[in-house]
Amino acid sequence: MVRLVLACQYNRITQILLVSNPGNPKGTHESELHESPSDFFERLKHTVDNEIREIRENMDDPSDAANLIDSDIQAFSFSTVSASCHSEYEASGSVNLLERAILCQRQALLLMGNGHKMEPESLGTLGTLLNKRFERLGKLEDLNEAIECFSRGLQLIPENHADRLNYLNNIGLSWWSRFQQLGEEADLARAIEYQTEVAKLAPEDHPNKPAFLGNLGSSWTYRFQLFGNLADLSEAIICQTQAVRLAPAGYTHKPTLLSNAGVLMLYRYNRFGDLTDMNTAIEYGSQAVQLTSEGHFNKPNYLSTLGNSYLYRFERMGDLVDLDKAGECQKQAVQLTPEGDAKEPVRLSDLGGSRLRRYERLGDLGDLDDAIEHQKQAVQLTPEGCISRPDYLSNLGLSCRRRFERLNDPVDVNNAISYGEQAVGLTPEGDIDKPNVLMNLGCSWSSRFERSQRPTDADKAIEYQSRAVQLTPNGHIHKQMYLNNLGHSWGRRFWILGESADLDKAIQCQTQAVEATAKDHLDRPHNLNNLGNSLIYRHERLGSLTDLDKAVDCLKEAVRLTAEGHRDRSDHLHNLGDAYVHRFELLGQRIDLESARDSFKSGAELILTNPETQIRCAQRWATCSTRLGFSPIEAYKRLFDLIPRLVWMGLTIQGRYSIITKINDFTAQAAAWAISIGYFNLAIEWLEEGRSIVWNQILQLRTPFDNLAGVDTGLANRLKEVAYELEGASSRTMAKTPDASTEATPNPDYQAIRHRRLAAQWETLLAEARQLPGFHDFLRPRKVKELIRAATNGPLVIINTHSSRCDALIVFPGHDDVIHVPLDRFSEAKAVECRAQMIALIGHRGDGDKARGVKIRSEDTDMNQLVPLAILWTEVVSPVLDALAITRVRPFHELPHITWCATGALSFLPLHAAGLYDGISPNAFDLMISSYTPTLSALLYHGTRGADPHTGVLTVGQANSPGMSPLPKTVEELAIIKNYTGKIPLKQLDGQIATVDDTLRAMEDHSWVHLACHAVQNRADPSQSAFHLYDGKLTLAAITKRAFKNKGLAFLSACQTATGDDTLPDEATHLAAGMLMAGYPSVIATMWSIMDEDAPKIAEVVYADLMQDGMMDYTNAARALHKAVGKLREKVGLESIGRWAPFIHIGV
Repeated sequence: MVRLVLACQYNRITQILLVSNPGNPKGTHESELHESPSDFFERLKHTVDNEIREIRENMDDPSDAANLIDSDIQAFSFSTVSASCHSEYEASGSVNLLERAILCQRQALLLMGNGHKMEPESLGTLGTLLNKRFERLGKLEDLNEAIECFSRGLQLIPENHADRLNYLNNIGLSWWSRFQQLGEEADLARAIEYQTEVAKLAPEDHPNKPAFLGNLGSSWTYRFQLFGNLADLSEAIICQTQAVRLAPAGYTHKPTLLSNAGVLMLYRYNRFGDLTDMNTAIEYGSQAVQLTSEGHFNKPNYLSTLGNSYLYRFERMGDLVDLDKAGECQKQAVQLTPEGDAKEPVRLSDLGGSRLRRYERLGDLGDLDDAIEHQKQAVQLTPEGCISRPDYLSNLGLSCRRRFERLNDPVDVNNAISYGEQAVGLTPEGDIDKPNVLMNLGCSWSSRFERSQRPTDADKAIEYQSRAVQLTPNGHIHKQMYLNNLGHSWGRRFWILGESADLDKAIQCQTQAVEATAKDHLDRPHNLNNLGNSLIYRHERLGSLTDLDKAVDCLKEAVRLTAEGHRDRSDHLHNLGDAYVHRFELLGQRIDLESARDSFKSGAELILTNPETQIRCAQRWATCSTRLGFSPIEAYKRLFDLIPRLVWMGLTIQGRYSIITKINDFTAQAAAWAISIGYFNLAIEWLEEGRSIVWNQILQLRTPFDNLAGVDTGLANRLKEVAYELEGASSRTMAKTPDASTEATPNPDYQAIRHRRLAAQWETLLAEARQLPGFHDFLRPRKVKELIRAATNGPLVIINTHSSRCDALIVFPGHDDVIHVPLDRFSEAKAVECRAQMIALIGHRGDGDKARGVKIRSEDTDMNQLVPLAILWTEVVSPVLDALAITRVRPFHELPHITWCATGALSFLPLHAAGLYDGISPNAFDLMISSYTPTLSALLYHGTRGADPHTGVLTVGQANSPGMSPLPKTVEELAIIKNYTGKIPLKQLDGQIATVDDTLRAMEDHSWVHLACHAVQNRADPSQSAFHLYDGKLTLAAITKRAFKNKGLAFLSACQTATGDDTLPDEATHLAAGMLMAGYPSVIATMWSIMDEDAPKIAEVVYADLMQDGMMDYTNAARALHKAVGKLREKVGLESIGRWAPFIHIGV
């Protein structure tokens, strides 16, 4: 009777508890949905206690009831609620429900006590729940406790117990999970031991036989991954395929078995390269995904595995459909993975891998940035000691290296090496991934060697890559790739250091790589290309026609096998063209030159590929066309079309300058050809488009969008916003050149990624604007009809210097015709030599006379040192003046005003000071007033700006800059200016108050600025050229970030303010040009250092002339400076070129 009552009361308690369980939707109250597991547990205990108290009160024998209740009802009640929470967790995935299930099951086990008949079952249930929480949250203490629960349960049951197989399986599975977490071989051995016993004991018709086999197969798989033993892989495949065969239709775990079998097929494919295994892997993976319902917690696993299979097939066959499927599967896998899930890192890393492959195929930097972002997240989410961490680090290093190879930012290769070294250090010897992590690290060192050219970098590259090759067995799918990479490093080492033995090793490795590569493998064209290049190098060294013929054959095959849209196709076409040129030079057969022209043309005309290679293709297409007697005009047009892609706005300004140094010559080459056939207008357009590229980009971003706003206000506003943000982002600085330190940047470079995305957005918006009627040429390079309007104050003389010819093109105000003056006696080589002689003439570095920079020679000038000025007069300036009919000295007020726009080394030379200096003939300074401009667009830009509203003059002086030599005359100089300002507002910053920030703020408020201080030209990074102020440097980068409005004159009374960088002769990377682009239409600057005592004399005459009657008229700045320099010349002597000639006027 008592037990009947107890049974009824037990059912009642169970129903109450189930209704109270928020895991049961029918009993859920809104207030309970967010109840914590501990609060829920306390509420349950309270409910049980109340019900038990009622039972005690209503029974005749309370003591007997208490014993029965204590031993059964409470434990059963908590077990029932635990099971309910567990069931709801399986359906919803809520961790809150899982926590409740564990708390209830612990309480049930506690209430049972030792020796209870249900203790083994309760231990097994608790172990299962703890395992599930470990899988979800990755806490090792859960896993350790689960193993303890299963082991205790196994000890408590007899040998013939029906659940013995389940306990053995759970113990084995838990040891396997522990191995996954810690990577300890002993844990894996225990897992295999238990799982093997389970698989043997279970009969064929046992319902869980497929699961037991699947678990054992997974453990064998990990053992194979750890040691690379093919016997382990075979055991794994036997287990998994048998499990798939035994699993009936509708079997719960069949998708898992299929997915795992697919993974094993991938492993075997990687080892032997059998496409049947690859296709089987995709078949298994597809079935696994199809059999899994939406919302199932394992669906992300199956999608990730299937995505990897598609990615492997893409890497073998190159089919973009497979790449797209891989990316879509892995994207879904990440989206379906709960935040904080233990599998989140591997899925992010896999998604990053597919994005990387997409970049490697199509060249979209956005894909590469996404890859790095995903892979960094994977590393950050992976705990120290996790067995997968080395793989994630190595993959991240690979992506960073790829970005370095594209953008040349040394921080990327530094990070690549750091991540690679961590990966190698964490990967145990014998691990099947060891060769891969070694190879990735070696390739990063190789990439850094190409930039640093340090032999130690090459040695490390070859060391790591050689180890990777040695550890990889013949026949392995990746052996060919490792051999090719090692050969590439030997080839790069030869290219830099010139040792023939290195080249022979390169060819040996690359030949083996080609022989080991399947005919249909995606890597075959890449390997053939590298072998062909090395054969060309050996031909250049030894002159072997056999090597050259083999090179042509290899490169032809590489091009044939490379898909049209592949990003490497332009490289392969360029190299093939190069091989044909070499053979033409050797044999003189026209067919080879024609084939070279066709290869270069094809490489230049591709759409999505490497723009740097395309530029080289276009340049060589032009050269071959000219040699064949054909017009190169289409080649040159393509070349200029490619400039925005190569010198991309998504790069830092410093990065763009770095790229420009590689392509300096092509603009002058194109202009020289155009001039040679009388295309003077086209030559002017090309010279404008291909010079001062960065400045023109900055001016483009500052263009008013008023006309566009009249048609599409929204588009104009979006362009204006993006332009503002893009200009700000462009001022980022690149990292310094890498050294021995390889410490990784800790945080993702979100700033750089955002910069690149802004550039892409800018291009998209521009394309949209150009679709509007009448806006086809919106912000495209200016045509000559607009450019010639830059000539307003007198003739504008554009001088092009190239190795093939030198010419002057003269534009007159109000005229459309361009006058051509051949400079037949002058040459590019003479321009370079004259510059070197001028450097020797004007001074040398050192202490001594008070100069605002380098020391000016104090000794009498040797007239032989004036030879460069005589050459400039005879071969450049005099022919131009003759064409202008300027042959006699005129009164000052009648002197013509000429604006010079020179190219190449000539842009560093003082054309205004050219002359024979023989005491008889006039020189350039006597015959004209000179101004300079870096581009015609700079003059046009200021011609469209508003008038100077005369908001006053800012003077900045530094007589005693910290760490610099004193400049006492700056005090006198600022006092002189103050005397001439009269009622004009004046703000003076000197000494300690002349700080960088205060100076920039004051420049905003004053229309003119005068800077009297030290200045320096930074040749390593032109954007860091600067004025020395009290608290630091006012850099060119800081100045050009400003887009000052309504400005007038900038007087830069400092040294080297118009010196520029001889590695970027056509980019005007000097402080004067920076002021021009920052909004000052008229700039007085110096071509080299000036004497401290000379600056006040120049300033006094200039400001006396420009500030008459309380007015500020910067348009006469060139004439005022000419007068001032004339007076200085009279004082110091005509022959003291170093003192009077550095002062020049730039701009309007």
